[in-house]
Amino acid sequence: MVVHSIDGVSGTHVRPFVRPAVNFASDKRLEGHLHSLPELIDFNAVHNPSHTFCVQAKSTGSFDTISHAEFKVAVSRCAAWLRQNLPTRKTSGEVFLTETAPVALFMESDVGLVIFEFALISIGVPPLVMSARLPPAAINALIEATSTGSIIVSRRFSEPAKPLLAALASKGISTHVGCGYESFYEPRADASSVPDFERHVNPDSTILLLHSSGTTGLPKPIPLTHRQLLFAVNCHKFDTEEQAQGLNLSTLPLFHGFGLVAPGLSLSAGKPTLYHASDGIPNAASIVELIRKTNARSMMTVPFLLDAICALPNDEGIRALAHMDFVGTGGAALGAGVGDRLTAGGVKLLNFYGTTETGPLSLTFAPTGSYDWKYFRLRTDMNFRVTELEPVDGERRFRLTVFPFGGTEGFEIADQLVRNERYPETDFAAVGRDDDVIVLATGEKANPLILETMLSEAPMIRSAIAFGENQFNLGVIVEPAEPVAPEDEDNFREKIWPIVVAAGRKMDASSRIPSIDAITFVPSGKVVPRTDKGSIARKETYALFEKEIKAVYDKLTRAAADAAGPLDLDNLEDHLKALIHEHVKLQTPLSSWGVDDSIFDLGVDSLQALQLRRVLIAAAAKTEALKDAEMAKIISPQFFYLHPSLREMATAISERSSAGANPVQDAAREVNELVDLYSPVESTMPQLKQPSSFEDAFVLLTGSSGSLGSHCLADLARRRDVSRIICLVRSAKGANAPPHPSGGVFDRKVLEARGLGLTEEEWSKVATLEVDPTAERLGLAPMVFAAIQERVTHVIHAAWSMNYLMRLRSFQYQFKFLRNLIGLAAGGPGTRRRRLVFISSIAAVARVGLHNPGSAIPEAPVSPEDAACGIGYADGKLVCEKILERAAQTYAGQLEVTSIRCGQIAGARSTGVWNVNEQIPMLLKSAQNIGFLPQLSGELSWVPVDDAASVISEITFASGEPPLIQHLENPRRQPWSGLIDAFGHHLRLSEPNVPFEDWLAQVASNDRDDNLYPVKKLHSFFKHSFRAVACGAVILDTYVAKNQSTTLRNMGTLSDAEIQKYVKYWVDVGYMGKLGN
Repeated sequence: MVVHSIDGVSGTHVRPFVRPAVNFASDKRLEGHLHSLPELIDFNAVHNPSHTFCVQAKSTGSFDTISHAEFKVAVSRCAAWLRQNLPTRKTSGEVFLTETAPVALFMESDVGLVIFEFALISIGVPPLVMSARLPPAAINALIEATSTGSIIVSRRFSEPAKPLLAALASKGISTHVGCGYESFYEPRADASSVPDFERHVNPDSTILLLHSSGTTGLPKPIPLTHRQLLFAVNCHKFDTEEQAQGLNLSTLPLFHGFGLVAPGLSLSAGKPTLYHASDGIPNAASIVELIRKTNARSMMTVPFLLDAICALPNDEGIRALAHMDFVGTGGAALGAGVGDRLTAGGVKLLNFYGTTETGPLSLTFAPTGSYDWKYFRLRTDMNFRVTELEPVDGERRFRLTVFPFGGTEGFEIADQLVRNERYPETDFAAVGRDDDVIVLATGEKANPLILETMLSEAPMIRSAIAFGENQFNLGVIVEPAEPVAPEDEDNFREKIWPIVVAAGRKMDASSRIPSIDAITFVPSGKVVPRTDKGSIARKETYALFEKEIKAVYDKLTRAAADAAGPLDLDNLEDHLKALIHEHVKLQTPLSSWGVDDSIFDLGVDSLQALQLRRVLIAAAAKTEALKDAEMAKIISPQFFYLHPSLREMATAISERSSAGANPVQDAAREVNELVDLYSPVESTMPQLKQPSSFEDAFVLLTGSSGSLGSHCLADLARRRDVSRIICLVRSAKGANAPPHPSGGVFDRKVLEARGLGLTEEEWSKVATLEVDPTAERLGLAPMVFAAIQERVTHVIHAAWSMNYLMRLRSFQYQFKFLRNLIGLAAGGPGTRRRRLVFISSIAAVARVGLHNPGSAIPEAPVSPEDAACGIGYADGKLVCEKILERAAQTYAGQLEVTSIRCGQIAGARSTGVWNVNEQIPMLLKSAQNIGFLPQLSGELSWVPVDDAASVISEITFASGEPPLIQHLENPRRQPWSGLIDAFGHHLRLSEPNVPFEDWLAQVASNDRDDNLYPVKKLHSFFKHSFRAVACGAVILDTYVAKNQSTTLRNMGTLSDAEIQKYVKYWVDVGYMGKLGN
C-alpha cells in the first residue's frame, strides 16, 4: 500500500487500515480491547505491518519510510538497549509521581525521540520528555521534582550538555548518550522476531511525564497515565480511508502534548507522520519544499509558521497548502486576517484545542464547507462540562471543565470561550484567558483584549499590548506597522485615539484609557517578545518596556498634580473635602460625611491615599503661604493615617506640623479612654443561661473576604455540626439590608480565588448579610435583627484592616462594630449562652514580650500600661481584648467570650495562596527586585492559614467555659536562617544575604518604582518593629489553646515544598517577577 508520494512516486489505491477496539473509559480490562500504547504497537505490527508509521526527512534530502512492523522492532531493540544500559529503581512514598524512577529524555524532535519514549513506556519506566530549549536550572528542577534516576541525551546535544551532565552525575543521576534512531531501525525487519511487549496491570499508573512551558517560573511536571495516552491518540474522525491515511506533515515539537498527536494518529488511525529533518528549524520555505517533495495531504503546525507561509511571495505558500485535506493549528490565536486569506485561497483550516494535562480535546478531521475555522470542534468521547459565564459586552461566554479518565477531580481550563450557534454543543472558540486580566491598583479587573484587538486590526498598527498592573488606569504600547519618527508620534497618537475611544465604549469605565498620553510606542531597536507559538509574551513585554511604561505614569502623575489649584487656607476643611471627593471619586455624597469622619471609613484605601498625597503636595506647593514649608515632609506617606479626618488634616497643614505617633507613655491612656467609651453598659438581663452548644450551630462570621476569614468559612462549611453560616459584609453607604434574615448569595469567587472548593451541600449552608457595622442593630430592620439574634449560636469576629500606619482612633469603627456584636450575642431569647470569638494579634502583646525577650507570654489578659505601644493596629486589638474582658463580666450569665491572639499567619499549606499585602510577601518581593535577601536570625513560628482556620473552628466549638485569652502560634519553631535560604533558592537569588540594616537601607534608597519595593511603604515598621515581632523575641505560650485544639497540638513546621508553593503562587499571580535561571 502507498498512501503518499516520495520523490514523485504516487500511490494508486488505499488498503484499509485495521483499527482495534480500545478502552480508555474504564479501568477494567475488557476482552477484545487494547488498554495501552505498547499494546497498540503490537497490534499494528501484526494487523498493519506494511502500513507506513512515519516518514523521516534527512538533511541529505532523502527519506526513511518506516512501517509499523519496522517501528515495533525499533522500539523493542531500544527497550533491550535500555534494560542493558540503564539502572532502574522503584520509588516509594506519597511524594513520588511514579512507581518507577523516571528516565529523562533530552533530544532533538525526530522519530528517534518517539522510539526512546515508547521503548521506556513498554518496559514500565516513565520517560520525562524535556524541551530542547530548557536551560540547566529548569532541567535540574524537573529532575528533582520527579525523582528522576537517569537522563539520556542525544549525541547532538551531548557536547553542549557536558557541564549539565557532570552536575547531574555528581548528584547520583545516571547519565547516558543515546543512539540515533538508525541504530534501532532496520528496513524490512520482521516483527515476529521480537516478543510482544509486557502487559501492564494498572491503566491508571503514571507512564509519561511532560512539563509546562515555565512562562510563569520554572516548568512543572505533568503526569499522564496509560488511559490518558490512549485517550489522547484516539482524537480522530475521518470519513474515508484516503483522508485517514494521507501523509501528515507535523512541525510540532514532540516534547509538547500537542506534538504527540501526530504519532498518535499514526498508531490509532493509520495516518503516517512526516517529520522535518531534525538538524534544522522548520521555516516557511523549507516546509513548502517538503510538501512539494512528498505530496503531504495534511499538516499540523503553529500559527506563526502559517503566518510566515502566508507571507511567501506570489502566494506560493497558500498554493502549497490548498490541496490538503486539512491544515491544523492551535496553541495560540491565528490572526483573523491570516486565516481569512488562507481560506480564501482554498486552504481547509482546522482549529485544534487541548491542554497538556487533558490531552487533545478537539477532533481531527477533514473539514467540509459547513465548518468555520475560527472554532474548534469538541470530542464527544470524553466527560466534560460547559458552564456559562457572565456575558461580556452582550456576548455569551463559556468555561470548559474536563474530567480526565482515571482522575478524581475536574480540570477547569482558564480560557473564556464563545460558541458557534450553528453547532452550540460542540463548536467553540477561545477569546481570552482569565490571566489576561490586568488587576488595577483599585482592585478592579480590566480585560485589555477589546482594546488590543481593535488596535491590532487597524492597518497602521502591527500589534498592541495594554499594561497597568497595580496602577490606577490602563496604558497601551503600540507597535506601528511602519516606523514612526519621534517628532511624528503626537500626530500618530491623534490618528489612533478614535480607535482607543471606540474601544473604551465597549469596556468597563475602570478599564478605559484615561488620556492620549497613556499611549506609548515601541522604540527603534526593540522588538515585541513573542512565544514559540507566535503570541505576545505579556510579562516579558512588560519587563522589556519597563522604562516606557514608567514614563507614561510619570507623565500622568504630573498632569494630575497640575490639575490641582492652590489650597484655600481660609476654608481649608471645605476645600480638602472637595479635593478628596474629586480625585478619589467617592461614592458617598458630599452631604453624607463631615469633618470628623475618617476617610478610611468612607472607603479610601492605601493606594488611593498615596494618590491623594501627590495631589495635596502639588496643591500645597502652589499655595503662597506654604511655599517656605517642607510640605513633602509634613504631608508624609503616613499623613492620612495620622490625620484621617478633614479636621485633623486641616489642623496639621495649618500648623505646618508633621506630628508623629503618640509616645508610649500616652498610648495606655488612649487605650483606656477608648475601652471606657466603647465597653457595654451594665447588663439588664440577669438570668443565667446554660453553656453554649456545639450542635446544629448557627454562626455569624465577619471578615469572610479576607485570607483567614475565607479559610474559616470553608472550614466551618465542612463541619457537620454547623448548619448555617451568615457572613456579615459591610454595606455601601445608603444601601438597604436584605429584608430576610436568611441573607443573600455568597460570591463563590472569593473562595475559588484562594483555591478553596465546597460541595453544593456545603455551599447551601452559606449566605451573606449586608450590615452597617457602626449603626444601631447593625443597620438591620428590627424584625431581621431579632430573627438573627434568635438563631445565632456563635460569632467569629475576624474582620480587621491590615494597616500598620493608621492611628488608634482611626479604628473606632472597629470598636463600634465589636460593641454591636456583643449586644447581638448577649441579648435575645434562648436558654443557652452564645459564644463570641475575637481574632486578636501577637501585636497586642509585643511590648510585653520585648520586656522579656524569648520568654513565653502567658495566655492571660494584660494591662494597657504594660502592653500599649503607640501603634494603632496593635493598640486597636488591645482595646478590643479589654472591651471583651469587661463584656465577660457584664454578661457572665449570657455570653462566653475568648480572644485568640494570632502569631504570623502564613499562606495556605495546601494551595500556597498567600495574601500579597502582608509583610512577608512584601519583604520577599523587595528582595527579589534588589537581588538579595536580608540576614535574619532567631526563630519563627508561622501557622499556615488553613491550619489556623481549623484551630479557630476547634476553639469555637470546644466544650466547657472558654478561657478569656488563647494563643494561636506554631508550637514547633524553626530557624529563620534555613527559611531565608529556602526562599533564596526558590527565588533564584544567588547573591549572598546581607545584614538586615544594610538591606533595609539599600531598599529605602533605591529610586525605582515603590511598587517594586513594597517594604519602602512600611519602612518605619520594618526598621523598628519587624524583627522584634518576627524573629523570636516575642513568643506566645500555647499551653491553653493546645488543650482546646487537636490541630494545634499536632502542627508541624513548614517544609521546603510549602515554601516552593508560596513562591509559585506569588509568581503566578504576577506579584513577583518571572524567576531567572
